[in-house]
Amino acid sequence: MKNLFFIIVFLLGLNYLKAQDLDLHGKDTILFIGNSKIGSEGGLHNHFQWSLKHAAKPLDFQVFWYPMYNRSTLGEMITPEVEKRAISGVDKYLIVQSGSEDEMTRMAKMVTKTSEMLIFGAWPDNPFLPDQSFETFAQEIKEKCNTWMTFQQRERIEVIPCGYIYYRLLQEPVNYPGLRPDYLFVPGSSVQNDLGTIVNVAATYAAMTGLSPVGLPVWDDFPPRLIRLLQTRVWELYREWKSGHLLFKDNVPNVNTPSRIPIAKKNHWTSLIKSGDRILYIGNSFIGTEGGLENHFPRVLKMIEPELDIQTKSMIFWGQGLSKMWTEEVRQEISTGAYDLVIVTSGPVQLLMQFKELISNAGSQMAVHMTWGRNPTINKEHMTGFEKETNSIVQEMKKFERENNIPVIPCGLIFYDLIADPPSGFSLRVDWPFMVENIHQNHLGTMANVAAHYAILVGRSPIGLPMWDPYPKKLVKKLQKRVWQLVQEWKHEKLSVQ
Repeated sequence: MKNLFFIIVFLLGLNYLKAQDLDLHGKDTILFIGNSKIGSEGGLHNHFQWSLKHAAKPLDFQVFWYPMYNRSTLGEMITPEVEKRAISGVDKYLIVQSGSEDEMTRMAKMVTKTSEMLIFGAWPDNPFLPDQSFETFAQEIKEKCNTWMTFQQRERIEVIPCGYIYYRLLQEPVNYPGLRPDYLFVPGSSVQNDLGTIVNVAATYAAMTGLSPVGLPVWDDFPPRLIRLLQTRVWELYREWKSGHLLFKDNVPNVNTPSRIPIAKKNHWTSLIKSGDRILYIGNSFIGTEGGLENHFPRVLKMIEPELDIQTKSMIFWGQGLSKMWTEEVRQEISTGAYDLVIVTSGPVQLLMQFKELISNAGSQMAVHMTWGRNPTINKEHMTGFEKETNSIVQEMKKFERENNIPVIPCGLIFYDLIADPPSGFSLRVDWPFMVENIHQNHLGTMANVAAHYAILVGRSPIGLPMWDPYPKKLVKKLQKRVWQLVQEWKHEKLSVQ
């Protein structure tokens, strides 16, 4: 009888779980309102749609997101455009990033009875960054949870408690080997990575349906056990949230400094960089997305043996081509001569020649980061168009390299090859080095870029370079082997786009 009593109390605590399927159809829209914590890494909106379209009971619906990258508060996100759409009632659901109680209440008053609103409870900054602490992170989460609970009870508007779930997953990580302390974030950032996005999708699904997210499909080839552990834990923590009995612990998670990974020391050509060098990156999202190649490259170099300690700076022009990067500010930065190496995104040869002259006059070396054709899943000509665009870039950059003796890092060629001939034995998407149906690299694409930069700039095999997210080790090794093969072919003029 005693056990029955506790079971009844527990069930009463969860009696307001919806436990219903989503009623969504082809023309129904979910509007997402938020900054990078909704939109980065390919977007929660896109990944939520992808997961439900590929679920056991597929759902067909539309999603929309207003980019709000530079807006830090919900008040700043409630623009006249957003307000007009929220009032119109054209969207079946609105998922709105959390803010102050007044801001969330203001948003709630706009939403008509034809739309259902949920609050996406976002997290504070990554507590493992050098200027942050886990104690501060926990305190901020407590304050946010109090605000969300008060708002939810007063307005009867569901909160998706991602911030609380992040806190609990970082405080007590899932039992899976090789996870970083901040495994839900892009390294060195407060933006969610793919694992964080998987958590967000699972939590959103649980809040919208009251159903377990365990078994929802994911877009990248992570180990199934890891995904199940994460989704199971999200479901447990969501029910914990719904019960109203939240668990905050005083202990700070242990952070162990990983030992350096030994890697091949044989140089196949002269290294262009050495410890102490300074590198300037000039590019767009093909360098800056996913936490930035300019951050990942030096981070990986510090994790290997022999270690290379380099300093980087980036000048990123989001959504712009090379012509928009030829600014007075960029020219002045290069002209300081403060950099041993300047890496420039590929573009028109005439512009690259201007960069070459300026960099040479400053006493620096130059390298080119070759970009790629448009993802074949969103390319008007599909794989044919991807091949044409890649071939054009490859031929032009090889000609530039030959005529000017400037090393080109053939990332575009590598992306094409990985898609045209993917490694066997994995359930990879067609566009697996990209974010889902997106022109930008995902974490595997970024790892391919890091491997290519290492191979060209250091002159050594990238096989064995550490990966920062727990993809299957066999997949990472095959990716690195392919990169090394293609870089050697590129260096020995055996390139081809087939």
